[in-house]
Amino acid sequence: MAPGWVREPAALADLHVLAYRRHADVGSARHDGMAVTAAWLRGVRTAPVTFREEQPVAYVLARAEKWAAMAVTSTDGVPPSLESMCERLGVIFRAPVATNPHYALGVWEVLHWLTADPLERRRPPVDVPERNPDGTVATAEALYAEAVAAEPWRYRLPERRVELRDQSEQRAAWSRRLADLVAETVRREHASA
Repeated sequence: MAPGWVREPAALADLHVLAYRRHADVGSARHDGMAVTAAWLRGVRTAPVTFREEQPVAYVLARAEKWAAMAVTSTDGVPPSLESMCERLGVIFRAPVATNPHYALGVWEVLHWLTADPLERRRPPVDVPERNPDGTVATAEALYAEAVAAEPWRYRLPERRVELRDQSEQRAAWSRRLADLVAETVRREHASA
């Protein structure tokens, strides 16, 4: 279960499975970092870089872990001061334990997405299915209606509506493929367990 501050828990769950799948299929350290971060946020393991054990994950802990991941990925030789950042956030300092920069990049990407200002809409670091609030995959009709409702002025011309309909159909088809991959991965992992 994702902490209450996570605005897109379904997207986090999908990211968890899809990043895990990518790591399992090709051994990507970056995707391993993403999957481990999602597992931490969902309460099933320790923090990905510092191995913190606190649960549920508070927003300030996620920000501190993001800074720890940034320190591991620092290529200019001057990592950020984690101790002073933890002090500013009001959390206990924990030094990074994980040291693979590709893994830490995956950690940072997930936490950067989730800790964004609510007014700054960031996309997940991997494609995830677009879902309705009830968890079902969004249809082309729903995606079309949402876009028109959000910016009606943009779709006044018939040719813009035709473009939007095509884009909505493509997005819905891609979401269905991703949702099928999520379901297949979950079935595969349950069968092997």
